[in-house]
Amino acid sequence: MMLTGAIGAFLLVNLGVFAETSSRPDTSRGPSFKHVLSIDVVAKFITTDYMGNIYVVKQSEIVKYSSEGMQISSFSDRNAGTITSVDASNPLRVQVFYQDFGQIIYLDDVLSVIGSKISLLDQGLDQATLSCSSWDDGIWLYDPQDFQLKRMGSDLSLSQQSGNINQLLDVEINPICVLEKNNYVYLNDPAIGILVFDQFGTYFKTLPVRGIVHFQVGAEQLFYLLDGHLMSYDLKTFQYADLPISSDGETILDLRFEKESKLLVVLKEKSLELFVFED
Repeated sequence: MMLTGAIGAFLLVNLGVFAETSSRPDTSRGPSFKHVLSIDVVAKFITTDYMGNIYVVKQSEIVKYSSEGMQISSFSDRNAGTITSVDASNPLRVQVFYQDFGQIIYLDDVLSVIGSKISLLDQGLDQATLSCSSWDDGIWLYDPQDFQLKRMGSDLSLSQQSGNINQLLDVEINPICVLEKNNYVYLNDPAIGILVFDQFGTYFKTLPVRGIVHFQVGAEQLFYLLDGHLMSYDLKTFQYADLPISSDGETILDLRFEKESKLLVVLKEKSLELFVFED
């Protein structure tokens, strides 16, 4: 691992609030981020936890870094195949989902395996394409066989189901990401928006945020990457904010913004860039 320090350099970004149909956000000067360091890495995607730890996900390996860029630990199980998703919402119980093999494992804060692998085949849910952690050690899954969100409790019994979402919304969905936050479940379909369900799987509404892959939900805002920009959508005012990020010509693959720890993590094609938000 190489650290190429750029401590003291500043990335100034613009903050503009605009309506959904607007293509020209306000360009007045907004907050700034201090660039801390770069880590040479090639990865598939990243995630973070509320403590500011960073999880760099390759095909079958997870490498965990501190918010200061120091490697903490790593994990790999090549027999389980390619990692589909990692949910670090609970840093003491990190969920790792392997769609191809229909398996879920949990890791502790040093990425050691907790308990035994969970086989979705044994639960009749081996066709599930999406997974995330849920309250009280539960698991949310999206099952495309009957177009439902399904929740398993800590004993792996089926506790909640959404019903056929295609029939509920009278539209064919093709979701690519799911997460639970603040007692709601968020199911992302890039063509439709982000479908919101309550903690029991009952459909609530659809957020008009389209064309995205990864996203986060904070206390009052939703953060996501769109066309190389860090974007936010206010869940109360329904306003959008745009924080452009300089990519130096290198494609931005993924990013995470942990507002509480004031950390912005940007994954580029060959590096991981760490920034600290400055008030």
